[in-house]
Amino acid sequence: MNKKANIPVFISLLTSFVVLFVINSFTLGFFEKIEGIVAVINEEIITVTDLRIVKAFDLYDLYTHSEGKSSYRSVLENMVNQKLVHQFTGGDVNIEEKHITQFLSDLKKRFKKPEWEERLNDLGMGLTDLRKYCEEYLLYKEIISDRFRRSVVVSLEDIEEYYNQVYVPEQKAKGEPIKQMVDILPEIESAVKEKNTRAQAEEWIATLRNSAEIQIRLNKYRDFLKEMENEK
Repeated sequence: MNKKANIPVFISLLTSFVVLFVINSFTLGFFEKIEGIVAVINEEIITVTDLRIVKAFDLYDLYTHSEGKSSYRSVLENMVNQKLVHQFTGGDVNIEEKHITQFLSDLKKRFKKPEWEERLNDLGMGLTDLRKYCEEYLLYKEIISDRFRRSVVVSLEDIEEYYNQVYVPEQKAKGEPIKQMVDILPEIESAVKEKNTRAQAEEWIATLRNSAEIQIRLNKYRDFLKEMENEK
């Protein structure tokens, strides 16, 4: 074949290669952010995708967060706590499939139908994928409950203190009637138990964090996460 005839073929192949390289570079750059590592906990990783899923479906407990939207940082810190608690138990605790199914059903009811489907589609996931995250969340709560809630003792003084310092001021602030303590004793006892359980759990998790190797790399992906939020 004539060498001159080979030149257009070569140029065409070279052009195709360059185009593919550029496309792949952008694609890899995008997916590097999607699957970027935002935290490492004793060699176990949390990715950008993990963080977005947990935040999108409220699979976290932020005791110190009371107003407005939770930040990615606060959600990530909670995810770190979950990982540490899971690692500590070594997989000794299990959740029955029926409980996960029921939790998924209840979770779905928190969202309007279009919003539920939109969140799944935005994250490119199905119910099977979401189920794994729900299981991790439920495991975390079960471990905390087994370790502390059953052993927490609530005294009458604790109940009276909560009634006077928390319940009454909250009712006044809402402009709602204040019930007698004896009429809402079970509710107050449950609230006090939850408060005391939370305090003990936070102390325990703090000791786990002190003995763990934790790396937080969220800053690297802040702009990307902000862009993803703004697109919704």
